[in-house]
Amino acid sequence: MAAHRMFVLPTGTCYLAEFRTKLGGSNAEVGVPLPMFAIDTDDGWVVFDTGCDPDAATDPEATWGRLAKAFRLEMSDADHPVARLAEAGIAIADVAHVVVSHLHMDHAGGIRFFPDATVHLQVAERRWAQFPDRFGAPGFISKDFDRPEITYRYHEGDAQIVPGVHAVLTDGHTPGHQSLVVDLPSGRFVLTGDAAYRRDNIDRRLPPPTTTDEFAAIRSLARLKGFEDRDGATILVAHDIEQWKTTIKSPDGYYE
Repeated sequence: MAAHRMFVLPTGTCYLAEFRTKLGGSNAEVGVPLPMFAIDTDDGWVVFDTGCDPDAATDPEATWGRLAKAFRLEMSDADHPVARLAEAGIAIADVAHVVVSHLHMDHAGGIRFFPDATVHLQVAERRWAQFPDRFGAPGFISKDFDRPEITYRYHEGDAQIVPGVHAVLTDGHTPGHQSLVVDLPSGRFVLTGDAAYRRDNIDRRLPPPTTTDEFAAIRSLARLKGFEDRDGATILVAHDIEQWKTTIKSPDGYYE
């Protein structure tokens, strides 16, 4: 085992209609957290997800286009991915790997800040983001991820990123969605990405409102629950408002 500690880094809050976060939700606006995760390993720091493009907080229409009508970003200077990493004592040069759960704008918006890291992505995700089977598949901003300075390593299914850190395919929300399994000396952690928006998605095997394949999404939720039932893993659901209240956040972290 070669992962030693993990930080959960807040990178702002995204405000959107509740019905976009749970089935049967209202039109009332809710704010969901936008976490980025940093894992200290023998092979350098591994970052999971990168939050939104900070430009969306100051000029949303220029940054997100039509998506700016449905999503509102609050992001302070302290929430900038580079600032949050620095707060935890992590330099950009120390980040060797970036794992992106999927290419929606609230997870891929900060990829450009890691030009020297290897960015891990599922082949199916890149294909869908650029050539979706459904016309106008929402949530993708090509300038977030279609950049010549980014070095990608593509995977087809589960993959070891470094010892102690594994990407696992949890498709359904998007065809190439992946979650992250982190083995610390203190126990196993599962970072869901958007395979679940809320803890009850997992407990009830009830997919989030936005899926590209509902049956795959249900299968992925069962897979996430399996890590908890079989391994005693701690599941951290990225956008869960209630769980966020008790999540240990940077500069504190999850240690050996």
